[in-house]
Amino acid sequence: MWISWSWEGRREDAWATYTTAYPQLLDIADVGYNDNINVETIIALEPDVVLMSAPVNYTFMETQLDKFDAAGIPVVFFNFHAQTLEMHRASMELIGKVMGDEARGKEIADYYEEQMNLVYDRIAGLSEDAERPSVYMEFSMGPGQYGNTWSTRMWGALIAQCGGRNIAADLGDANSVEIAPEQIIAENPDIIIFTASPRNDVSDNVVLGYGADAEAARAALRSYETRTGWDSLNAIQNGRLSGIYHDLSRHIFDFAGTQFLAKQIHPELFADVDPEANLADFFAWYMPVELDGVWTVALEDK
Repeated sequence: MWISWSWEGRREDAWATYTTAYPQLLDIADVGYNDNINVETIIALEPDVVLMSAPVNYTFMETQLDKFDAAGIPVVFFNFHAQTLEMHRASMELIGKVMGDEARGKEIADYYEEQMNLVYDRIAGLSEDAERPSVYMEFSMGPGQYGNTWSTRMWGALIAQCGGRNIAADLGDANSVEIAPEQIIAENPDIIIFTASPRNDVSDNVVLGYGADAEAARAALRSYETRTGWDSLNAIQNGRLSGIYHDLSRHIFDFAGTQFLAKQIHPELFADVDPEANLADFFAWYMPVELDGVWTVALEDK
């Protein structure tokens, strides 16, 4: 069982990739999403164990856990949303234990820690008063529509971890926040990064991920330079405009997203780091499908 809407409706590239490789996924029962999760449907399927993501699923399931307990079905929560090395590691090792392969879970956790430390060790070398470049991130919805940004969570949290100063850091503590176009211009960010994935309802956004095309992504990225007032921004004038697949955060392979952000913010510290090559290695060793498409793009790339 799984929740197909979150993939079929939001990450069409991943949905197509995995259902092509494993068409039996199309026959797995859909049990709902967030507050629409159907506990009775799950119990009727008689699973040996239920794996859920915390904190999101726990928020909706906390009052329902007694039903699983009464049915004798253990529920295990993992958490890649905390965005800490410790929680990622604990979650991966927990999944390995539940799946009966603790050694593999530990191996994947070890690789993740090694890759994350490529960033943490170098960022730690910056002095406390070192200048942190200002960064603006936005969910790509096309140049004519401003998407949301992030303050202290998700990509906003990663900006700080990667040695940048998030211009939206003071806009609240929600998962995502809105920022006025005028404020972006007033803040004059040194670096602008768009997060991207296929969207059925958007025709001119940056598309990255499984099956994506590099030239198309770069052309879409460049179209943002035409936004009103953006020609004066430091990021535009200096060619510091880039894009990253939206799901390179809050996953066990999100080390590649962290590495890319760090390289965009401090290219002098990460010239020898190739995030997509490291991601390709991870897929070759640990994932059930091949890595294809394009996952990051920058205008200086040729």
